[in-house]
Amino acid sequence: MNKILFPQGSLHIKDGKPVKEIAYSVCGGRKPAALWLQMTAEELPGKPQFFAADKGLDYYHAAGLFPDKVIGDGDSADPLLWKKEVESGKALVFPIDKDKTDLQLLLETLPSEKLWIFSGLYGGRLDHLLSAFETVGEAALKKNRTIILADEREITVFVPAGVSVDFYPPKDETPVAVSVLSFTEKSKVSISGTKWELENQEIERNNPYAVSNEMSDAEMMREFPHVRFSCHEGMAIFYVAG
Repeated sequence: MNKILFPQGSLHIKDGKPVKEIAYSVCGGRKPAALWLQMTAEELPGKPQFFAADKGLDYYHAAGLFPDKVIGDGDSADPLLWKKEVESGKALVFPIDKDKTDLQLLLETLPSEKLWIFSGLYGGRLDHLLSAFETVGEAALKKNRTIILADEREITVFVPAGVSVDFYPPKDETPVAVSVLSFTEKSKVSISGTKWELENQEIERNNPYAVSNEMSDAEMMREFPHVRFSCHEGMAIFYVAG
């Protein structure tokens, strides 16, 4: 089981496999808050590797952090920071005119044996957001792997069949919203600890109704209140806002 501690709560990923080291990537979408990024990096277990896609390099430096490897064309990163990475030999540089996005190139570089976590993928233009969402989701589906997206506002987990995710908010706090979506055409899921619970319920990608849930009053009275989510068939998305 992998335990990932974010400032807004912790994720417990249960897949019946040995604990994985972390490959943490920051991309060039919505900038994660510097303090949040710093706190998250400090709490990652083991010996994580840090990757940046283009402008994600700037976000690392804003938090006083330095990636192990940088991937992209350098068109949106700070030119001086990018030049230093190139001169240090840590940058894998691609031409601006290319057939793949920086994120797609990053995914081809990440070590497959590690648990992938991404920041800097939310916000910005809708086409960029949808492209990033589909790119990461397809990587999770093809490799049957759990992938996490997070910043100080949102957490998204692509959850394959047979994997469970528990979310523990900080003491005396609750998330703004908890949602469940299907990434495959259909998936079968369970969720508890919420106002509206599901038990082995089939949900469909084209009918995304299981959104804006919240933790139940009864759950909040427990000693360690948390949300419990499992994907039984297909691939689902577990989402927490706030």
